[in-house]
Amino acid sequence: MLDRPLIVLSNREPYEHVHKPNGIEVRFPAGGLVSALDPILRRTHGTWVAWASGNADRTVADDVGRLAVPPGDPSYTLRRVWLSENDVEGFYLGFANSALWPLCHLFVSKVDIRRSDWESYEHANRMFAAAVVQEAERVGGAPMVWVHDYHFALAPSLIRPLVPDALIHQFWHIPFPPPDVFGILPVGVQNSLLRGLLGNDLIEFQTDGFAWNFMDCVARTLPEAHVSLDQSVIHLDGRQTRVGAFPISIDVAEWQRLSALPHTIDVCRTLRQRYAPRERQLVVSVDRMDYTKGIERRLRALEHMWTDTPERRGTFTMLIVATPSRTDIPAYARLERDVLEAIERLNDEFRTLDWTPIVLVHENVDADLLAAVYRAADVCVVSSLQDGMNLVAKEFIACRTDGKGVLVLSRFAGASDELSAALLVNPFFIDAFADTLAVALDMPRHERVERMAALRDRVANATIEDWLEGILVAAEAADHAAEGGAAAL
Repeated sequence: MLDRPLIVLSNREPYEHVHKPNGIEVRFPAGGLVSALDPILRRTHGTWVAWASGNADRTVADDVGRLAVPPGDPSYTLRRVWLSENDVEGFYLGFANSALWPLCHLFVSKVDIRRSDWESYEHANRMFAAAVVQEAERVGGAPMVWVHDYHFALAPSLIRPLVPDALIHQFWHIPFPPPDVFGILPVGVQNSLLRGLLGNDLIEFQTDGFAWNFMDCVARTLPEAHVSLDQSVIHLDGRQTRVGAFPISIDVAEWQRLSALPHTIDVCRTLRQRYAPRERQLVVSVDRMDYTKGIERRLRALEHMWTDTPERRGTFTMLIVATPSRTDIPAYARLERDVLEAIERLNDEFRTLDWTPIVLVHENVDADLLAAVYRAADVCVVSSLQDGMNLVAKEFIACRTDGKGVLVLSRFAGASDELSAALLVNPFFIDAFADTLAVALDMPRHERVERMAALRDRVANATIEDWLEGILVAAEAADHAAEGGAAAL
């Protein structure tokens, strides 16, 4: 498949340029997607189309928005797309993150649909699709266009007629809702989104359940489409789209390397001395400050435990790493305020002279510090109320080269399909949540070791490289199937 010119389309760019007092600084956005795709684009000398989010991005790009990356060792092209403040407000903060994001995560009360936001979403998809088409014309041949996530549901069908020989596929990183929830959208919007996605040759979801939801939505919304559930194929307008589940993973070797660095071990030791001296345990969580992550319910479970079982007070410290997120959206600003107030209230109620129950780190944290947090933890809690995958669970496991640590994992995170050796929890059931946390804290050493061994084996055999290979194999199959269908016609 990599014999085709590769063009990646994503909202986030792999390199961001920002003005600093001493000049222009290059930032490398954290995340598994960049770490997985950057090496492939280097090898294939491909093209990455993305939103220009850095305030110095325009300074270093040409008139079209292109520049060679990586800095210092250029081997592929970054094509930046410029968005106006209105575009960001309507497309990104508006329809993508105030309508689609809560809808797909089943937070229907937070869905905010505005005609102007939908029009901005359409406009932005046309802009990004046009950039992909221009890059396809530049590189020539029949490119493989790999679209990422919910920001670009319309782009595949916009690209398709203008680059007819392209292989187009898309990874949908977040959950896909069932028909009853998807039906909250206006009928015209539903049709446009589904038809846009069906411009792909292959659509990749995190779990089988999300893939089935998508096919069910197509079957109920587009009666002219033929949906084959047993073959996971959808036929519409003389062409076919394959659908599959490809759970994303992490760079396991990199997280293991980070966890073994001398600096990481030193920071880990400091964290243990500060927050878990003597017999006290350390419980950690790592999230964006997002209402889908269940932070408020985690706090309620802690309050329930310390109220009903006061003997638990002082036996563990809760370290919450919650990075700021989308603070321009009112729902996120309210969440941040509520979480900060709840932590302050709980600390005031339960603290002692030598114990602060909850420690909050509310800032962006580098991967090496996260590795130290994971390594220092006795228990890691992932309490998502709905999640496409949740890579924190896998990062924690990869960092536990000592074979210790307990993972408490929400049943509603996609990772729970793979990580059955974790303690699975329903974060909506506060009593049971507190009970499960107690089980984790009291778990004997031999059981911790057995469970972690099973978790590490699972993660080691399903890395980001395995994810990528599985998608490329499926894309090749979809390409051959499309060629066969065309020949039959």
